[in-house]
Amino acid sequence: MNDATRVDITTHTLSAIAEVCGEFSGTRKMLLRIGKLLLRGDPKILVPVCPDYAHREGKYTFDGLYGGIPLLGQNHITFLRRLQAVCPTLNPQVLILMADHEADDPALVRTVRKSREEFLKLLNGSIEKTREAVAPMGWRVEAMTKVILSLVEEEERVYQEIRANPAYKARMVSDTIKRMGMYVKYGNLSPEEMQERTARTSAQYVVLGRHAANHGFMICNHTTTNLSWYLQTEAAVLHNPVEIY
Repeated sequence: MNDATRVDITTHTLSAIAEVCGEFSGTRKMLLRIGKLLLRGDPKILVPVCPDYAHREGKYTFDGLYGGIPLLGQNHITFLRRLQAVCPTLNPQVLILMADHEADDPALVRTVRKSREEFLKLLNGSIEKTREAVAPMGWRVEAMTKVILSLVEEEERVYQEIRANPAYKARMVSDTIKRMGMYVKYGNLSPEEMQERTARTSAQYVVLGRHAANHGFMICNHTTTNLSWYLQTEAAVLHNPVEIY
C-alpha cells in the first residue's frame, strides 16, 4: 500500500470514527492523535473495564458483585463491534483490561458485601466469561495488574502529585460534586473520603492514558467526568458515549 492510499483510507476511517464516537473524540487534538495511530497500521485498542457490579436499567447500583460479563464490558463490546461495522478496514487488536485491583478498595468491597477473596474469584469468572464472548473476534481479556505491572505504584505516585498540587484543589472539589451521585451509592463516605476517591480515580486515568500512549494503543472509555484527565497524557481516546452511573 502506497502512502497516498494509506492516507486516503485513514481519512475515511477517521471520519467514520468521528461519527460513531462521542464528543470527546471529536476535537481536533483527539482526531489528530487517533489519525497518527491509524497511519502506523495494525491499530490497537485498550479497553479498561470495571468488575461485574450490580446494575439496574443500564446504571450501576453497586449493591452486589457477580461473575458475568460486566455492564461496562457489554457496552464496550457493542460499541467496538459497531465501530468495526462502519470501519471495516480498522480491524484492530483489542485488549480488554479488567480492574482486578479494585478488590483492594475497602469502600467498594464493603459496598458489594464481599471479601477480597470472593471479589477476586468473581472477577476471575468475569474475565473467563468475557474471554468466551470475544474469542470469535480474536480479542484478549486480562486482569489489569497482570498487564500493567506497576499500576498500583504508579497510581499512588500520581495520586500524591495530584493531592500535593494546589492547582488541582478546585478541580478536585468540582469533580467530586459531579461524581456525588455515584458516591452516595457507597454509603457513608465523608466529604474528605469522596475527594480522596476522586483524586485516586483521576490518577488511574492518568496512568492508563500514559500506558496506552507509550504502547501505541488507542483507549476506549465511557462518558465520565474523568475523561478530561486523559488530556494530561498523549492518549488517543475512543469515546463510547454511554453513561453507566
